Amino acid sequence: MSSVMGLDITSANAEGILTVEDVFPAGIQLQMFGTDQAISQDNITIAETRKGVDGKLVGGYTPTIYPVTITLEASSPSTQALATVWQAMATNKKVYACNLVCTVPSIGAVFAWRVGIMKSGSLFPNLQKVLAPTTWVFDFQDFERSAV
Repeated sequence: MSSVMGLDITSANAEGILTVEDVFPAGIQLQMFGTDQAISQDNITIAETRKGVDGKLVGGYTPTIYPVTITLEASSPSTQALATVWQAMATNKKVYACNLVCTVPSIGAVFAWRVGIMKSGSLFPNLQKVLAPTTWVFDFQDFERSAV
């Protein structure tokens, strides 16, 4: 950790491990993230709110899905493993449970997503000036943040 708390916010040393039951139970080490994007989570809506005709606000907690996108360079060795998961789902016509753990040493945090399903994936890296990164989207049931 940096001697000045909060100074270091690099993601260059972040690590991601994706486990996929029945396909890669030992886990896939995610490597060669995209240049401007690596692992991202959409904003999560935690409550439903509304306002009555009398102007009073009410709300309630609602369970939610935690969508996560993994972006990898076209040459990443991890893309073949993710394509294998996608193909296994298509071939066997079933989903495979997965978990994702992302360790971010610069902020001393571990992020864990549990009970997930691959929702979509880029099997083809778009042919541009250079090959485009691929994206892989997962939906998870549970999310937890803890200290390293």
